Amino acid sequence: MTELKPTKLISSSSNVVIMTIIALIWLTLQVNGFSLLFAAFVAILWVEFFMSRFLLKNLTVKRKIQRNRAFIDQKIKIDYTIHNKSPIKLIVWFLPMVESASSASKIRKKKLILKPREEAKISSHIYFGKRGIKDVSKCLLSYPDPLGFFKHWITYEAPEEILVLPSLMEFENFPLRLRELLPGLKSDFKLMEDMTYMKGIREYSGDPLNKIHWKISAKMNSLYVKEFNYTAISRTHLYLDLNLSKEVFARDVWSRIREFYEEQAILAASSLIHWSAKIGHKIDLTVVGKKVLRSTGSFSNDWVKTVELLAISEGTNTGPELSDVLSTDVEKLTPATTVVLFSMYLTDSILPVLLKARARCSRVIVILMPYGFRDPRYKPARSYELLPIDMRDLKEKAAALEEEQIIVRILRDNQSLQEVVMEIEQQSV
Repeated sequence: MTELKPTKLISSSSNVVIMTIIALIWLTLQVNGFSLLFAAFVAILWVEFFMSRFLLKNLTVKRKIQRNRAFIDQKIKIDYTIHNKSPIKLIVWFLPMVESASSASKIRKKKLILKPREEAKISSHIYFGKRGIKDVSKCLLSYPDPLGFFKHWITYEAPEEILVLPSLMEFENFPLRLRELLPGLKSDFKLMEDMTYMKGIREYSGDPLNKIHWKISAKMNSLYVKEFNYTAISRTHLYLDLNLSKEVFARDVWSRIREFYEEQAILAASSLIHWSAKIGHKIDLTVVGKKVLRSTGSFSNDWVKTVELLAISEGTNTGPELSDVLSTDVEKLTPATTVVLFSMYLTDSILPVLLKARARCSRVIVILMPYGFRDPRYKPARSYELLPIDMRDLKEKAAALEEEQIIVRILRDNQSLQEVVMEIEQQSV
């Protein structure tokens, strides 16, 4: 458990000060039994004031956090232990100070009766509705005078943070080209699968008929296909553009849209990274935001480290351009690489850069999501969004380059990401 230290103590003593002034004036004007009794009462208040202040500063507060990594809306339990080392009973109010906790969190002010030389234990369950680094360093203890004449507030603190990772959604497939051979395995570039090593089955989703497992399909009353191990894997470089392009004219409007897009794009990127690692593919990530952040070689269990990078990524309205970053990376691309770009707003000015990248790699996939995308759990609704003319021009010009494996798709707000991915997959067959 982490021990917290007292850092800031504030007291409200205005009522006691006023009573002290009254007592002094009364004693100056007249000394009698009543004035002496009143002065004694004020003196007792001051003794209680300083004693409670001393006791509050000398509590032992410890904290234990269930985990320091969590996904959005995942429950986190925080346990606090408060030990009263003094021989005097103390009644205090306790409140954890957690940054940006969602309304579902059970963080409430609690009354604690700290018995002499005993411990009190408190548990809080918190949820975070947004990704990022959340500060859970502090907690607040307050001591109100039973008669209401004064009050103390003290902050106990020990540096500690929780990293909230973006949510994940399920991917069924993504059109990544398998070009990097695995050592010791035969390779057939037509299929890239070892037909002698079946690693499992999955539900049918537009696969060739010769992959259907007919016996299991008959038992399950639904089509299932064989899933074979690959003799090659894909090497993917994902570029995530979180900034507002300099070519955008209505910047005030698009800057507000960009904030929504940022969360949607990070959701898509984290899901793609998780899916790639789950099936054994390698993926490198470049985030073009306030800073250009990079993570290389996400493979198997290392995908979490890459998603951690997404958790702290932020875009801006005046940051590096995606085209500039991609231009500097062109020489690093290899024929085994599939380049995937997620962006909000691009124009046909990026086409020369895409052509240079395609000359060095296997395939370039550009997915634009100006208005986000539909959650696949819900049915599509009618869309009234209009695409900017610049983006429509990009889509029309890029259509002629699809045979050269430069694929550009623009998501509408009533389309799910998986629908567009399946469309690319079917056209690539």
